[in-house]
Amino acid sequence: MSQELDKFKEQVLKNLHNHGYPEKSISFPLEKMYEVADNKGLSFNKVLEVLKSEGHESELTVDKVIFFKAQETDAELDDNFMAKAQEAMANMSPEQLESIQQMILGMSQEEREDLLKKGKEMGMI
Repeated sequence: MSQELDKFKEQVLKNLHNHGYPEKSISFPLEKMYEVADNKGLSFNKVLEVLKSEGHESELTVDKVIFFKAQETDAELDDNFMAKAQEAMANMSPEQLESIQQMILGMSQEEREDLLKKGKEMGMI
């Protein structure tokens, strides 16, 4: 990546963070972003590609570019779930672990999937 492209990308990220990113989606005027990139001899599309590869998604509309944080993939969610589950299990008594194991073994596949879905909806996963 060229030094100029890296500087411009960092400036975009700095401006995003100054406006509350990644907690909030942030939009900038699309035409202005293309003009600034072009004045620096850069392709704004290339800047968007680099940002996307680093987990910063964007959506182009007629007059603005909207930046938002990339969603976690299912694999990342599964890893996060496993870490939280292991942490919770480490704090349980042997009797509690046995009780949970028996409960899960008694569930159908559909019930287990529903339980996982509810955990995701509640933000536990």
